[in-house]
Amino acid sequence: MSDWEEDGDPWRVKSVSTPFENDWFRLHKHDVIRPDGADGEYTVIRIRRLAVGVLPIEPDGRVHLVGQWRFPLGRYSWEIPEGGAEPEEDARACALRELAEETGLSAGRLEPILELDLSNSLTDERAVIFFATDLELGQANPEPTEVLRRRTAAFTDVLARVADGRIRDAMTVAAVLRAHHMAVTGRLPEALAQAMLRPGD
Repeated sequence: MSDWEEDGDPWRVKSVSTPFENDWFRLHKHDVIRPDGADGEYTVIRIRRLAVGVLPIEPDGRVHLVGQWRFPLGRYSWEIPEGGAEPEEDARACALRELAEETGLSAGRLEPILELDLSNSLTDERAVIFFATDLELGQANPEPTEVLRRRTAAFTDVLARVADGRIRDAMTVAAVLRAHHMAVTGRLPEALAQAMLRPGD
């Protein structure tokens, strides 16, 4: 038997109800028979939008980041540009829109590099992350609820902040680690990989 072989679903669902929903998510309360055979409940947060993130990188290896106060966490967070795609919206179109809104940037090249399941014991929220290059600067237009700061930093500096926990946003951490893997395994143009791996000032 392969160590990677997958087991079947050990949960039996007897009924499902929706005790709450809004424009962002709904709660599905499942009455279940648990894997141990006992009756139980499992409430799942069903997220309406696909989470979309963009890692924008300049030819010299600098990364564009946005900073904002995250209300649920009660603290400030530096992140890649992120947003949510409507159910009928193409993820690539959402990525370009969020990149423009939050940074003013447009991307000549946009490559999907990673898909994620976020907090998968509580929610079905999924994410897709894009790698953006051939950037041109325009005018940012954030949403009224967003108070954003924008900055650029050397990729190695951002990687160091991910490694020591100063950057903790899940999509940003995953994007930076994936991009580093791409740079060291020959998945990026050599000049860009070398620029990304060059120590910052």
